[in-house]
Amino acid sequence: MKQAENSWFSITEHIDNNCLDFSVNTNALGIPDTIRQNISSVINAVGFYPDSDCSTLSAALAEKYKISSNCILCGNGADDLLYRLVFALNPHKALIIEPTFEEYSHALELIGCSVYHYQLSPTNQFKLDQNVLSVITNDLDILFLCNPNNPTGNLVCEPLMGEIIKKCRKENILLVIDECFLEFVQEWEQYTLKQKAALSSNIIVIDAFTKTYSLAGFRLGFCISGNHVLLKKMKTQGQSYSVSVPAQFAGLCALMDKCYMQKTYNFLSDERNWLFSQLLALNITVWPSYGNYLLFRSTCKNLRKRLLEKGIKTRDCSYFYGLGSEYCRIAIRIHEENEKFVETLHAVLNQ
Repeated sequence: MKQAENSWFSITEHIDNNCLDFSVNTNALGIPDTIRQNISSVINAVGFYPDSDCSTLSAALAEKYKISSNCILCGNGADDLLYRLVFALNPHKALIIEPTFEEYSHALELIGCSVYHYQLSPTNQFKLDQNVLSVITNDLDILFLCNPNNPTGNLVCEPLMGEIIKKCRKENILLVIDECFLEFVQEWEQYTLKQKAALSSNIIVIDAFTKTYSLAGFRLGFCISGNHVLLKKMKTQGQSYSVSVPAQFAGLCALMDKCYMQKTYNFLSDERNWLFSQLLALNITVWPSYGNYLLFRSTCKNLRKRLLEKGIKTRDCSYFYGLGSEYCRIAIRIHEENEKFVETLHAVLNQ
């Protein structure tokens, strides 16, 4: 079967090559070179069932994060692990810090869990502060916190995170930390709870290769907790072979690439600062971010639609709890694409 170059995009969500997609916040560098260079070598292995325990990949992750491999469970992306967690725990009451990734609520609603939303304020730059401690009460079963948060890009300061951990432990609440964007922060080791989670029965960290290594199509995530009973139960809440051979291969290759993340840090900070300043210059309300994306608000009517008509796709933030259609999120891409976005935005705003 002959296939023209790039024709395989037809089996992905990205089928319009004439559109610059700023709505998807994966790493703008694309997949690591170690995967590109070695992908053909896995062909002979794909005829076999994958290792359902992901033993080799778990060992590599354990080495990176300096934890025991028996504290790791791999899955078919972060979403897979989120749903497995909710089905395994079956919580009755949950607290979600909003606005944030909408899949937390979707998963909880499937099991009839009562969901309470703690709304962050744009006037406080969507920062989490001490007031959150007052709503962490003993009638909660589970608390979801994304760090850095999607779509706001905020990091929880270390002292406050320590108080949240302490309060959750006291009230016997499972603290779920989503760190899917944390390694875009160069000092991520200062903020990660992975080592704490590996030693705790009431903390679980969810992460994935999707955003950091731009491996959305491979579907590869992992979680870390010292709660071995919970991890074992999560493993039963879905198919046995949840992580394919190519996905495990891609994860191992990504972890072997010692240059990829440094290249990411080299461009990300400069491009994020540049985009931030350009939005400010256009009198757009924009919030600082530690992630590879920016959240902004505009009074321009039908902004996303008008940008899309000119070949620029942005993230509709009206799907995030507490945000309206005037909010947009854009990924930080390579400079020439960021320039194209700013140029197009300027044209739309001045029509």
